[in-house]
Amino acid sequence: MDSLHALLNRELLLSDNGRDAFFDILDRHAAPGYWSAYVARAKNRNLKLDELELPKSLLDYALAIGIEKALGQQDSYTYKRKGAGTNYSALVLLESREQTDHATSEINQCIRKLFSEPQYSEFASTICELVGDLLDNVWAHGKSTGVSMAQKWNDTVGFNFEFAIADCGLGFLRELQRVGKDFQDHQSAIKWCIQKGNSTKKKKVDSWTQRLPADIMGNPIGKDAHVVESENHHMGLGLAKLIDAVHLFNGRCWIASGDTLLFISPDGKFQYSKLPIHWQGVAIACRFDSSRISDKNPQYAEDEFEIILSELFGRTF
Repeated sequence: MDSLHALLNRELLLSDNGRDAFFDILDRHAAPGYWSAYVARAKNRNLKLDELELPKSLLDYALAIGIEKALGQQDSYTYKRKGAGTNYSALVLLESREQTDHATSEINQCIRKLFSEPQYSEFASTICELVGDLLDNVWAHGKSTGVSMAQKWNDTVGFNFEFAIADCGLGFLRELQRVGKDFQDHQSAIKWCIQKGNSTKKKKVDSWTQRLPADIMGNPIGKDAHVVESENHHMGLGLAKLIDAVHLFNGRCWIASGDTLLFISPDGKFQYSKLPIHWQGVAIACRFDSSRISDKNPQYAEDEFEIILSELFGRTF
């Protein structure tokens, strides 16, 4: 029987003539898109670390990013994870509100530290909000099978930052069919789900209704109150925001569900391809190049500001 590692290698889907891959193997370790999907599928099959048959080059790194804990095992890693919350966010199984909040906090901590310069301010705030929305939705729809991770690695010019989420839940097509939407194929389901304004949420909750904290035991007020949740909880709005962010900041994005993979290139092109093996659920990886981000978030230099003032008021400052 094939190991999970071999299976995922067969599921590799190259995009853009092989220059990009959803499950992208780096020099001595794999990117978050690979790890989140790998662990989500392993957890869904109730596999333990010794059943995965990881090569030694990946095993050491897997232990460092917390694969044992994500699989529900005792963490045997004996070294201090100095880069956690700075250069990477460890693998987290999104099976509870607390774990989802922890994963969101650690990924956003990475983003704020890596992109602390003023020219990245719009990017950092946008992506932090986006991560919260996406993880909330994966926790809600992924049936406690979702796994997240983020990582930074150096490039020739700057560095790349990627965050990824994968689950083995219903997937886009089955979720749409569940709420009565008439879709018959995975590609059209993905297209619908990433469009702004489309939502699978059935019931709108009155924003003036009394709210209760998420961790409350029982409901002392009754039907006139509901639990506080993210404004985008269950709504799927995070996907439309994701597409907007990829366009705005020249990112790369891979979205897989069922038999279909959508790849969005830095120039904004959409490419749909067929996966060799169906992905149960949804898997998303989003990557940004630090050298391309600031172009979309311009800050006026002093000389540019003086030129503007001169044009407005007819004199030099």
